Amino acid sequence: AVVSTQSTGKQIMLVPIAFTSDHIETLYEMDVEYVEEMETELPGSTILRCGSLNDHPLFIECISQLVAEHLSGPGKTIPQMGLRCPMCTNPTCGPMRGFFASRSLPEGILPQQEGDVQEEKCENSEKSEETYG
Repeated sequence: AVVSTQSTGKQIMLVPIAFTSDHIETLYEMDVEYVEEMETELPGSTILRCGSLNDHPLFIECISQLVAEHLSGPGKTIPQMGLRCPMCTNPTCGPMRGFFASRSLPEGILPQQEGDVQEEKCENSEKSEETYG
């Protein structure tokens, strides 16, 4: 997004809308590589990147609510979990995706009421591999 134009150049703000946290693509590719390339193409410009959401409290609260809603819903996973990449040749990809797509949450994993925290207990540590997949 171009913020403003001055006689000495443009002020440009990069907004990486697909990324919610800082990582190699935002920290290096955008902050270093893209800025160098844009400075060559647009000399005299000011180029900045807006900050990522990272651990902002409002973002954490939003993600927490989405996860809680999903976990308390009827679905096990999203339908895409079972899909494989086109032309995938990884022999472990299909079985792994099938495993996660078939999983359901154990009973009682979510608190029954808001603020009700349940202790984690292992009621039977000798359950078979078939029980947990």
